[in-house]
Amino acid sequence: MSSHRCLVLVIPVTTYWESVLMVSGESAGPNSSALATAQSSALLFVLGSESVRVPLSRRTVILLRSILKRDRKLTIEDSVKLRAIATTSLEHCRTLNDALGIAEASYYLGWSMSMLGELDEALQILHESLGIRRAHGDDAGVVQCLERIGNIQMAKGQRQEALSTMDEAMAIASRSGDRLGLANVLHALGGIHHELSDFVKAADALSEAITITRNVGCEGELSTNLYDMGHLKMQWGEHREAEQLLQESISIARRIGGRLMLAAGLDYLGECFRRQSKLKEAAPLLEEACLLYHELSHQALSSNIACTLVGLRSSQGDWDSAVRWHDHIIALCRGQKNLSTMAVHLIWKGRTLVKARRYDEAALHFEAAIAANVENRNSWDRGLKLLCAIPRMAMHWERRSPLLCDVKKLQRRQPQLVTPSLKLSISIGHRES
Repeated sequence: MSSHRCLVLVIPVTTYWESVLMVSGESAGPNSSALATAQSSALLFVLGSESVRVPLSRRTVILLRSILKRDRKLTIEDSVKLRAIATTSLEHCRTLNDALGIAEASYYLGWSMSMLGELDEALQILHESLGIRRAHGDDAGVVQCLERIGNIQMAKGQRQEALSTMDEAMAIASRSGDRLGLANVLHALGGIHHELSDFVKAADALSEAITITRNVGCEGELSTNLYDMGHLKMQWGEHREAEQLLQESISIARRIGGRLMLAAGLDYLGECFRRQSKLKEAAPLLEEACLLYHELSHQALSSNIACTLVGLRSSQGDWDSAVRWHDHIIALCRGQKNLSTMAVHLIWKGRTLVKARRYDEAALHFEAAIAANVENRNSWDRGLKLLCAIPRMAMHWERRSPLLCDVKKLQRRQPQLVTPSLKLSISIGHRES
C-alpha cells in the first residue's frame, strides 16, 4: 500500500464533525478520542478558502458512511455534490496508486450514483471497490460494499440476489466482530423484508439492530433504527408501541443534533397521533417538523406536512392557523415559480376562507388563482365558478363584474388582506386602460 495514502473529500467541516457526533455519541472535534487513534489515512476538508487536514481511521470511515446511508433524507442536489466529491477523490487516489483509497472513493461514488438512479454503473463501481477490499482483507469495507450492493439489487427487483448478498454481509460482519457493520446490514435487511411485506422478519432484523446500536452506543444509528421500528409498528396498528419508539428516536436525535432524523421522527409521531384522532397532540409535532424540513431545504416534505396541517386545523375550526399553513404552501410554490400548483393552493385557501365566512379574502384568492392560470395558459374555469358561487350580499369590496379584474386593481386590493403573504407579483399580459 502506498505510504502516501490519502482520501480527499471536499465537504464542509461541520458536516464531518456532526457525522461523527451523531454516530459515535462522542464529543467530536480535532482533539477527540475518535480521531486521536487514527493511523492510516486523511481527509482534506475545504471550507471557503481554508483547508483542514485531519487523520481518518478505518472506524471513522465506517462512522462517516453510517451517516451517508440515510439516503432517503438526501436531495438529488446532495447526491450530485457527493458524486463530484467522490469523482475527484477517486482521481486523486488513482494518481497516488492508493488501492484502499481507490476502494473508499469508489464506494462513495457508487453510493451517489445509485441515489441518482444510475444503478448499473453504480454496481460496476461498487464491485471494483469490493474486489479491492477482499484482496486486502478489509472485512469492514467488504461489509460496507455488500450492504450497498444488496440495496441496489433490491431496487432492480433482484430480490433473491439482494437477500443472498445481505446474508453474506451478515456472515462476514459476525465473523470479523464488526458490530456496527452488522447493525447496518440488519437495518438494511429490515428494510428489504419490509418491502417484501415480511413484517415479522423485518421486525426481527430491526430489533437486533436496535440492541446492537444501543449496546455499542451509536446513538445516530439507534435513532434511525428506532424510527424504522416505530414506522413498522404503526403499520401493524400498534400505536402505543410506535409512540414509545418514535419518542425515544426523537429524544436521541434532538440531543445529538440529528436534525433530519428529528424532523422525520416528529413527522411520523405526529401522524401516529393523528391516526388515533389525537389532534391536539399531533399538531405541534407536525408544525415543528414542517418548519424544520423547511430550514433544511426539504421543501416538498415541508409542503406535504403543511397540507396535513391545513386539514387538521380546519377540522378543529382553527381557521387562522389553517390559513397560516396555506400561506406557507403558497410561499413555497411562489419561490419555486410553480404557477400551476400555486393556483391550486390559492383556490384551496379561498375555499377555506369561504368556510370561515371571510368572503372578501376568498374572492380575492379566487381572482388571484384565475390570474395565475391565465398567465400559465391553464384553464381558469374552476376559479371562476368558485368566485361566482360566493353570495352576492357577502361581497363588500367591489361589484361582481368584470369577475377577472385587471392586474393593477387586483394588486391594489392585496395589501388589505389579513394574510399579507399573498402579495404576489402577477402579470397576465393586459394593462389598465
